[in-house]
Amino acid sequence: MPWPMHAPRVLVTREDPTPLAEAVVIAGGEPVLLPLLHTRWLEWSLPEGRLLDDYEWVTFTSVRGLEAIARAAERLGWSWPPEARAAAVGDRTGCELQAQGWMPECTAPEGNAQSLVDTLRAAGVFGARILVPCSALAEPTLAEGLRQAGASVDVIYTYTMEPVWAGSPEHFALMGRDLRDALARGCVVTFASPSAVRALVDLAGAAGVLDALRRARIAVLGPATASAARGLGLTVEEADGRSLACLARKAIAIGATG
Repeated sequence: MPWPMHAPRVLVTREDPTPLAEAVVIAGGEPVLLPLLHTRWLEWSLPEGRLLDDYEWVTFTSVRGLEAIARAAERLGWSWPPEARAAAVGDRTGCELQAQGWMPECTAPEGNAQSLVDTLRAAGVFGARILVPCSALAEPTLAEGLRQAGASVDVIYTYTMEPVWAGSPEHFALMGRDLRDALARGCVVTFASPSAVRALVDLAGAAGVLDALRRARIAVLGPATASAARGLGLTVEEADGRSLACLARKAIAIGATG
């Protein structure tokens, strides 16, 4: 599609770039896609031979955690949807739960782990057994917050995120070239996770454009991502909210002033 002459260009680094790219278009920008990460599924099992029905709550901070549980249920013949109540961070994960036939009874109003902790505390989890399927890179905020609320929490690591070149090193040089081009075109860089920050800094260093990245205008989603970026010497602005739409609007606002 033709883009307006002065539409801000926005570099989208998420594994699944489509939702953010669509949000950028709606906000009036031109998305430039450079997905940095891919999902690597991990081997896992429930502790002590438990089933999903042995939990009062199963919490989800991403669609990937739900996908891992749903796959296991089909493979192992667990009842579906289970008797356990589901809790989710964000509308997207909540909608995917509904699509899987498991209606979430608790959805955090903000897309972060602390918001889910607060929402579950309000629902009452003292003495409850809760399962937390999550990334091996996840912060301990959710599990620790629920334990402080008096719940018994089992954490299982169902997946992790890796740079896309981990399994395809031949892509590394090509992606470095694409990053150089994007920075030269004045793209506003976006990050939605600390993993993406670390991956792009590594790529920029190898491509010889780390200084250019540090001069770039950058929009990030959430305080953990902002902290990771600043810790690696990047100057960033945090989105005014925890949704991809908020990230897109922040990136467009930054681009419009540059």
